[in-house]
Amino acid sequence: MIYTEYGQALGSTLDYSRLAGILLSADYPGEFLFDSELDCDSVEQASLAGFMPMSTRLAQEASAPVFLAAKLHTQRCLAQPSSLRPTKSAFRDAKCYSLGLNRDFAATLAGCVAAHGDDWLSAELCAVFSALARERPARRMKMISAELYADGELVAGEIGYLIGSAYASLSGYTLRSGAGTVQLYALSALLTQHGLSLWDLGMPLEYKLRLGARIAPRPEFIALLRDAYAQDGQSALAEPLEPQPAASLLAMLAYTRS
Repeated sequence: MIYTEYGQALGSTLDYSRLAGILLSADYPGEFLFDSELDCDSVEQASLAGFMPMSTRLAQEASAPVFLAAKLHTQRCLAQPSSLRPTKSAFRDAKCYSLGLNRDFAATLAGCVAAHGDDWLSAELCAVFSALARERPARRMKMISAELYADGELVAGEIGYLIGSAYASLSGYTLRSGAGTVQLYALSALLTQHGLSLWDLGMPLEYKLRLGARIAPRPEFIALLRDAYAQDGQSALAEPLEPQPAASLLAMLAYTRS
């Protein structure tokens, strides 16, 4: 069963695209739908419709069931990967790092949970994300992990997903000052290299705007996501990628003077 955050029951359906259209046409003021089915199919279908997958308990008891919390923000931070411009400080910091993809999804996910807690990254949702990562070749929504290394040690990273020519960041973490910024710029270079047209950074936050993202209201970001999702995806980014020097990746992007 799927409910709005105001308690309205929307029935039992995986047609998240239709639900997104209903919420959009109704100018729905909330941001969440709660789905009692928290599994790979529901998370994938929600993501394909432009929702971001989260999870929650609707009751305080520890024994209460965990629901899929599909979030359709009123505003999203979006970026064109090729438009990001690393700072001189990011170039300086990048010299000791390398970036890989999909080499250790489990460790990257665990780092996100350790950094941010299991409030929305519940054990149940993490199990679904892990299953989707294992099923990556068979899925339109391709869960990936971006991993920043220093001397072979994983020091920063994020989990996200690819659909069509769009990439969405879900959660990230860093163990060293400045490493998270290097990871983001290096990832933007990889996204650019593989022709991705849109980077969905989720809820607006100041660091995302400093990175080069802009704020798009719900009608605009849904339209942009639909266009990007309909384009051919970049399957190479869904494969394991050995670490590449972060400084070389950042060199693909012109730098700013700040």
